[in-house]
Amino acid sequence: MRVADGTDMAALRELAEKLRDKLGERAVVLVAAVGGGKAQLCLTVSKAATNRFKAGDVIKSVAQAVGGSGGGRPDMAQAGGTEVDKIDDAIAAFYVRLRS
Repeated sequence: MRVADGTDMAALRELAEKLRDKLGERAVVLVAAVGGGKAQLCLTVSKAATNRFKAGDVIKSVAQAVGGSGGGRPDMAQAGGTEVDKIDDAIAAFYVRLRS
């Protein structure tokens, strides 16, 4: 999912949490935006899915695609990067990571 330019990280986090809650028990959600000329990523994982996916671990591999880094808790993580034109690559990396 992509969010319009100018979205701040707090709004991104709120959107990711709402989507995770709406999708249910085994949800893993990534939202991405461009803000301040940088790629912003927020990843949330439902409690039931944290035994398989740790948000902090997943976001680290995804953030590399946008030339950045990130981290967080098992259920929520954030990242940023300087290569905004590679957000689609980060989203693709997210799907690859979920399949592994």
